[in-house]
Amino acid sequence: MPYKLPIIATTADGYRFLFGRFTAWFQLALLPLVIWVAIEMIVSNGWLAGGNLARTSNSPLAAHWILNAPFFLAYVLVTVALLLYAVALHRLVLDLPGSTGAFAWLTWRARHMRYLGQAVIVAAILLIGIMVSGTFVPMVGAVAGTAGVLDTAAGEVTLTIIVLLLFAVPIALLTCMVLPALPAAAVEDHAVTLSEASNQAKGNLWRMTLILLVGSLVPLRLVEWGMTFLLARSAADTEPVHAAEVTGILVNFLAFTVVITLLSLIYRRLRDNKTLRVDQPAR
Repeated sequence: MPYKLPIIATTADGYRFLFGRFTAWFQLALLPLVIWVAIEMIVSNGWLAGGNLARTSNSPLAAHWILNAPFFLAYVLVTVALLLYAVALHRLVLDLPGSTGAFAWLTWRARHMRYLGQAVIVAAILLIGIMVSGTFVPMVGAVAGTAGVLDTAAGEVTLTIIVLLLFAVPIALLTCMVLPALPAAAVEDHAVTLSEASNQAKGNLWRMTLILLVGSLVPLRLVEWGMTFLLARSAADTEPVHAAEVTGILVNFLAFTVVITLLSLIYRRLRDNKTLRVDQPAR
């Protein structure tokens, strides 16, 4: 009988790890989180603006690059920090040696290049899906508006469901198909390529999507609303924009941590319970 991912058990294991190993993963998370918050504050305060140098340039193209290069480099630094943290967290969740300590994430090895390559492909799949959606969703909306579908609340709900079924759900399923390749790259499991990841995920795409969606996005949106409400009431002396930025970063970082944790557990369950394509008997 084909293996089916247990949705509730996998999600529960993820939160059991996050609470039970809080100190271990928070040590890994602290510096990347500080880097993200610091750069966001620097950018929002305009300390990276290259406007003076840009104005002295005779070339519009050079002026454009001078103006935007500091911001680009700043967010590249954030991206690299998150990538290093993700690899270290995968290894911590999967109990690999050398994955604990505040500086365990601060290294670059062959596995990081492999992880980066897989992440670029996953991001490309997601981006293509979003671009296709961005092209066709307005067309669907225009047709629906012309037909008078949007004139009623029921029509709006129906259109939303149709758009989700036509675009959002296929994008999520297609992305989940290759996601097991990420933790595999982090733990240097070279047997699980992108092709093998899709084989491992076969029959469990809906379950993977639900685990990642219900396990991370839903509870963390509630956390964000709660934090926003508390900040609105207690942070009278804090700049509202900065408070909102920090809140957003904290919630997004926590969501990132939860997703990486759940993805690691999904990978382990699939790897332990499904046969690799090369090991399957010939038909």
